Amino acid sequence: MFLFGIINIPCFSSAENEIGLQSSEINVEINPENPGPHEDVIVNISSYATDLNKAIISWQVPSVDEASGIGKTSYKIKTGAIDIPITINISIKPVGSMDTITKKIVIIPSEIEIMWESVDGYAPPFYKGKKLPISGGTIKAVAIPNTGYIKSGSGSITYTWANNGSVIDTASGYNKNYYLFKNSLFDEVNNISVMASSVSGDYSAEKTVEIPLYKPKIIFYEKSPTEGTLYNKAISDNTYITNDEMTIVAEPYFLSLKDNNDKFTYTWKINDKDIATPINKTELTIRPTSRGGYATVGLTIENMTELFQKISNNIKLEL
Repeated sequence: MFLFGIINIPCFSSAENEIGLQSSEINVEINPENPGPHEDVIVNISSYATDLNKAIISWQVPSVDEASGIGKTSYKIKTGAIDIPITINISIKPVGSMDTITKKIVIIPSEIEIMWESVDGYAPPFYKGKKLPISGGTIKAVAIPNTGYIKSGSGSITYTWANNGSVIDTASGYNKNYYLFKNSLFDEVNNISVMASSVSGDYSAEKTVEIPLYKPKIIFYEKSPTEGTLYNKAISDNTYITNDEMTIVAEPYFLSLKDNNDKFTYTWKINDKDIATPINKTELTIRPTSRGGYATVGLTIENMTELFQKISNNIKLEL
């Protein structure tokens, strides 16, 4: 999820040229590859052209004590705040040489976040929470870089999106800072990752998040003739019908209703017997013909084009 840059500055002497050692033959590896702010980083160097275990190697960082020794091919350092660069100067004196090779590494920590939401999930009015994704639903993931080098949704940035480890070529590309997808019906979570890179390739930031799936649910509310639906309190079992009639509103939280409502069936029951579906499919008015006893009211909502999008709930009302 992070950003770094490596700059190699070679310094050669005639002795080094005689033994044929080149700066490009010194490999640098940073772990983690894209370090973030206030994170421990290990820098390793290696070479196929010379035995670095016998070389005199020194590591210098401004304001930090020098670390040196024979065969010191590894160095550990902690990054600072976002966008604050750390410069590491490495001096390598190969065995049999009186001169050195110098490499300069610049590490610039950066962050990138992935925000996600259900695109087609339903939530009732005044709902303050996040619409949660369900099986067969559509999800939108948005990359939000937190760095001065990579600007959110603008700049010369290429985004590479991956879903459960597989790169999504159609969603990746220049300035494609969001990924819209339909989750797998059989996965409990979606592992979504993004790599944001400058076109020049000098900087990059990456992030991976797990997007879990949730169960949709029906919650019943009472509809007042004067105040409308009373969303401040759900109807619970054993609620007493005080007036001559009571209108129940069913709210199918997170179900994929957006632009798909005609694909759903609504089946109401009273005491386990099917009744005619009301004109307003999510509202049912109860008019007790006698007092005393209980009535169980239930509703099943099912998506006829998607597996696993079927929810039911019922409540017991006191007459």
